[in-house]
Amino acid sequence: MRISNAQITAQMHGSMNQSSAKLGKLMQQMATGERMLVPSDDPISAVRVLRIQREEASLTQYRTNIANVAGNLSKQETNLKAASDTLLSVRDLLLWAANGSNTSEDLGAIANELESLEKTVLGFANVRDEEGRYLFSGTLTDQPAITFDAGTGQYGLNGNDKRRQAAVANGVLVEENVTASQVFGGGVAVLNDLHALIATLKDPALDIADPAVRAQIDATLGSLDATHGDLLGAVTELGGRQNTLTLLSGSNEEISLVNQKIEGELSQLDYAGASIDLNNYQLALQATQKTYLKINGLSLFGML
Repeated sequence: MRISNAQITAQMHGSMNQSSAKLGKLMQQMATGERMLVPSDDPISAVRVLRIQREEASLTQYRTNIANVAGNLSKQETNLKAASDTLLSVRDLLLWAANGSNTSEDLGAIANELESLEKTVLGFANVRDEEGRYLFSGTLTDQPAITFDAGTGQYGLNGNDKRRQAAVANGVLVEENVTASQVFGGGVAVLNDLHALIATLKDPALDIADPAVRAQIDATLGSLDATHGDLLGAVTELGGRQNTLTLLSGSNEEISLVNQKIEGELSQLDYAGASIDLNNYQLALQATQKTYLKINGLSLFGML
């Protein structure tokens, strides 16, 4: 079969174009460090990389959630510890007030200090975060946890006892709050008993020897001790959740490292192998070009 000059030229051009395309693609891979420039380069690996990237996006969200929840829990723990210290100060004053040797002036001074501490405890119960949300109001974060009704002279819960949750790992939800209901009880007994006792101690006509006064002090001590126990339980619970977040954070980081390793193996270019391929493509292209020039220069007149 006779091969025409046009056919030879077409074959040589096709060979050079194919080698140039391979060489160009390889150089692009080496410039980007990516083995797969398009999914069709390796469809199976491309699908696996997409799955890994989706998982990494979820892990990034989990990291954000963990940081936010940990910050929230830390603020609540700090405020509850401060409230605990305040309640212990109240307890000391109540024991002092129970001392039968106090004068009415002494009890009035104790009442003034107790009133200040009462407001301090209320302040801790109604603490807000940097965005103005009440920490201990359950899901009603736009409302104070505890309010005082001047008409009845009573404190009452204003939030609810629902827990807010955040996803911190695959299929894992962590509660990000404790509630005033959990710490102070539904009737807010400690604040109501303390408020009533302060009014009693401030009464100028108070009979220090009246057994009812001692009974009222004892009742306030009882509600204070119960509330303080619940408060310490909430602090312990918050600490446990912090530990859980630390463990989950470490687990998420380990998963992320494994994902990065797998993604690198699937998508990153092997530069050693690519360098060998580059030399081979260049040699092939040069050989094709030289062959084409030599064949293109042949003629019958040159053979005579």
